[in-house]
Amino acid sequence: MNSGFNFFRKIWHVLGLFIPVTLYLDPFKDAFGLVYATRAILVTCLGFFLLGLFLLEIVRLSHSGFEAFFYRYFGFLMKESERKRFNGTVPYFLANLIVVCFFPAEVAILAILFLVIGDPFAAYVGSRFGKYRFYNGKSIEGVFGFLIPAFLFSMIVLFLITKSNPESFLSLYDRNGNFYLTPIIIVFVSVFVSCVTEFFSNTTAKGLIDDNLLIPVFGAISLSVLSLLYLDYTPMDFFFDPMALYIQK
Repeated sequence: MNSGFNFFRKIWHVLGLFIPVTLYLDPFKDAFGLVYATRAILVTCLGFFLLGLFLLEIVRLSHSGFEAFFYRYFGFLMKESERKRFNGTVPYFLANLIVVCFFPAEVAILAILFLVIGDPFAAYVGSRFGKYRFYNGKSIEGVFGFLIPAFLFSMIVLFLITKSNPESFLSLYDRNGNFYLTPIIIVFVSVFVSCVTEFFSNTTAKGLIDDNLLIPVFGAISLSVLSLLYLDYTPMDFFFDPMALYIQK
């Protein structure tokens, strides 16, 4: 049941698109008089959800009866190996919390997208069509299954960001209105970094560190560092100060 491509597990993770979509649409703008109202609400909700999930997992791992009950009803979302460690949802939402809390909206949106698009496509293509395998069991087909969809969806996001916020540091047009190739190159390299991260990642720290955590974090770091090096902005444009989350206007 939990070998190969787990359709229900990947669908569950794809539901995480709710977070970047919410960041992009900014539905809570100006709520409670906060400068970053939508981000503040997301961080707060993610923090409470992650805490509750972490406590639930501790109970599950500590009590065999509850673990059997949990696995009976939610096992279709888990890997067999997760019965003895934290399930992948914990590092998944931890990654979302980190990128939303410490990176600007554009970076957080793209970094989360690398995971929720790239990882399911890689798993499906690798399990369905993978013939040329590497030492760790992953396939070259799966690598391209990550790179191509993640990059194409990222291009759509770059277009939407440019349309909604032409002044964004990832805008496809420079300050003179000319088409700007640098953001595309930065995003492609960051997708590649995320893909390499997925390829080499292992599950450690009893399941708290895995590709669900590392892909968005390394993707966000890559986007920010490359933007800092090759775009004409200041460091504060690429790293968000979480102390500003609850600042009122």
